[in-house]
Amino acid sequence: MNDWGQAAFNPRCVALIGASAKPGKLGQVLMRNLTEGYPGTLLPINPGEAEIMGRPAYPRLQDAPGPVDLAVIALPPEACVEAMRDCAQVGVCVALVLSAGFAEVGPQGRALQEALVAAARAGGVRLIGPNCFGLYNCNLGLNASMGLGLPPRGGDISLVTQSGAYGMAIFVLAQERHLRFAKVLSHGNKADLTDHEILDYFEHDDETRVLCLFLESVSDGHAFYEALKRVAWKKPVVITKTGRSAAGQRAAASHTAALTGDASAFLTAVRQAGAILAESGLEMLDIAEGLSRQPLPPGCRVGIITNSGGTGVELADLCERLGLTVPELRAETQARIAQLIPPYASPRNPVDVTPAWARFPEMYAGSIEALYEDDEVDVIMPILLQRSALMRENVEAVRDAVLRCQRERGIARPTYVCWVTGRDGADNQALLQEAGIPVYEWPERTARAAAVIAAYAEARRARSAAGAAPEPPPPGARQQAARIIAAARAQGRTLLFEAEVKALLAAYGAAVPQERLCTTPAEAQAAAETLGPLCVMKIVSPDISHKSEVDGVRVGVSPEQVGAAFEALLATVRAAQPAARILGVSVQELVSGQEVIIGGLRDREFGPLLLFGLGGVFVETLRDVTYRLVPAGADELRAMIHEVRGYPLLAGTRGRAPADLEALTRTLQAAAWLLVELPEVIELDLNPVFVGPKGAIVADGRALLAGDEGAKP
Repeated sequence: MNDWGQAAFNPRCVALIGASAKPGKLGQVLMRNLTEGYPGTLLPINPGEAEIMGRPAYPRLQDAPGPVDLAVIALPPEACVEAMRDCAQVGVCVALVLSAGFAEVGPQGRALQEALVAAARAGGVRLIGPNCFGLYNCNLGLNASMGLGLPPRGGDISLVTQSGAYGMAIFVLAQERHLRFAKVLSHGNKADLTDHEILDYFEHDDETRVLCLFLESVSDGHAFYEALKRVAWKKPVVITKTGRSAAGQRAAASHTAALTGDASAFLTAVRQAGAILAESGLEMLDIAEGLSRQPLPPGCRVGIITNSGGTGVELADLCERLGLTVPELRAETQARIAQLIPPYASPRNPVDVTPAWARFPEMYAGSIEALYEDDEVDVIMPILLQRSALMRENVEAVRDAVLRCQRERGIARPTYVCWVTGRDGADNQALLQEAGIPVYEWPERTARAAAVIAAYAEARRARSAAGAAPEPPPPGARQQAARIIAAARAQGRTLLFEAEVKALLAAYGAAVPQERLCTTPAEAQAAAETLGPLCVMKIVSPDISHKSEVDGVRVGVSPEQVGAAFEALLATVRAAQPAARILGVSVQELVSGQEVIIGGLRDREFGPLLLFGLGGVFVETLRDVTYRLVPAGADELRAMIHEVRGYPLLAGTRGRAPADLEALTRTLQAAAWLLVELPEVIELDLNPVFVGPKGAIVADGRALLAGDEGAKP
């Protein structure tokens, strides 16, 4: 058995190294857990015991009958390395090390962890952990963890958590909500087994229909992203990650780097792969509950039933705020519901049955069935508040109505129950949960879970209809670009001149304005006369990264003004930065349109990351930007344009002609190709790019090459 996942989750033989019968010992907890439900062979390993809990014990792993698929190690950290050598010697497939005291505690622990990994790799043993709470295969009856008790079988949610204690808390909370799990894996320090290998296993695990990941860090971001894309295409993946704040933003000279926080690449990878990002562990469970227990909604139209007008309005408001809609029901549906409820009640949406509690079972069940029969309703949300939640006969009526519609009539639309009452309703809540109907406490959690799931369903439909894979770049572009970069390298520069950046973009198909480098006022005037009635003048210096900061740009200069403007521009820049080497002034064609920014940088984990946003105040103040990992197809690049909040300015507002979005998409594609094919470009800043009704043009650009420390910029 060479596959680590099969050996870990479906082992034929488990060895517990550090097994004990003494209460309070971790080895005793693990021994009790493994004897409770695991059907395979269990080998307790303890040199001081001949028998543990009725099973023969062995001094060392070499003394026990083999082969062993999974070794569970519960020893002091100093003893774990020798135990791992034993595992390697006898050919154990996977070793699960629960012990703490490794890299998480400092340099000495890190050295110990490195020795542990070396011992495992010397014998081809895959290592889970150390510093983790263990694993479950609930459907097998395997509990190789610190957690007490064995959850019920029949689950289809799997949880992978890097945090042991918090992951255990999530698991316990899920059990209280009657969620059933297939598998649980805590991988702690992730010393050996990588995130993408774990994803590879769950991609092919038929028992897992919904996968939840609670992450603190990601190993090998690019491989993680590629694996996540494959898994998310087959089944929902819900992810929560800690450490996502922008407190650690990189200090960099370009707008792109300044706008990109430490978590931007990770968040982009999750969304672009088609996974679901949850804001917390609790929200992750809420989303998993809806995905596991109900069909995906066909749209975002919600039908609400309530016995409290105020609560119904609150839920409707929250739904609308989060991107769902609560439309007025069509006349036929209202007429059907009106026959069920009092004359003073409302059959509109929300359906308010009023506190006529004696008729709750009839009104709730009938209204649910009416909403299911209305194909203009995609999601049904009954609010069960106080008496409507505490009346068992009403909860049973709600349950039975949903099951009749879904199972007997085959209507594939979800119901999410909004539950507003105290703990005394727990037994009634369980009636719904055991029947596969999600229950969310209070309107906000109900609306948030429904909105996230509806957005996921819509994104999945759009992804199914998406176009082809990314196109290849223009032939010969890379060779042209390589010559430009080689020339800069030959001069000892890592900062490319604006003209060089534009030449790179032009090689990949982007439009750039005409320009000419001038060293005298006469040359500048001659150039201006060929470029139109007005031109742009920019200082050119290898020592000046941002020309505007030294007042090194003049816009809208006529040919007659160019000579004087040339002299004034040089004088201004020299006064601002006397030591700067000035190579001349670039005289350029004046272009106009809506200002946007396109940027790129190379994330150390996830690779090239493309940025798009509207320029001016939208970038500087509102940070209205969106991202994609590249390569990316044209559909992804078009989606970037639509995602920014300022998109209406590009679509055309108040009589303005819409921008040429296809030309803008081609410019984004050129930048993406550049980032993919030229790994030496570590930052790219195209700002501004002007897009108008008839094209998009790169008006300015900056690029930084990777270089040795101390190289000239």
